[in-house]
Amino acid sequence: HATQQETNKTITTSTKAIKQLSEVVRGSSRVRQERLQLDRLKNQLSDAIQRYGAVQKKIAEKSKALLPTGQRSTKQQSPRTPFSDLPDDEKIFNRGDGMWQNQSQDQALLSEITEEDLEAIRQREEAIQQIESDMLDVNQIIKDLASMVHEQGDTIDSIEANIETASSNVESANEQLAKASQHQV
Repeated sequence: HATQQETNKTITTSTKAIKQLSEVVRGSSRVRQERLQLDRLKNQLSDAIQRYGAVQKKIAEKSKALLPTGQRSTKQQSPRTPFSDLPDDEKIFNRGDGMWQNQSQDQALLSEITEEDLEAIRQREEAIQQIESDMLDVNQIIKDLASMVHEQGDTIDSIEANIETASSNVESANEQLAKASQHQV
């Protein structure tokens, strides 16, 4: 459980760092190369988050699969053969003492085991609920990351279009300056 919480914190921290890096890349002069590196980092983080979510889902499924087994094992446990099922001659001659002299102790032990098992089942259910909650958190982080990537893509496309327009305008201005220079001569 502590590992899951630590992993979720790491994912959140990484996502925030990617957002900050996106802001830095926007203001950078080497846009294309840094954008490619940023995209690669975003994709790697997204893939890691998705793999983590899949692992959490498997853990939750396996934990849920264990619950019915735990519940069944407590029901199947029973003290020794009931007195009524003992052979008649053992009831008569031994009064069943060999099998049932500690019947109340056996029932108390069964009650303790059942309570312990129930507590274990409760703990498993809580762990499953925590895993499901963590999965929802990871899912939200993935959605946020996807939204951020989409927004960055639009911004980068806009920046790239502006750079191309500026480059075209500079070439056109150079041609016009060359023509103006020839007209002055």
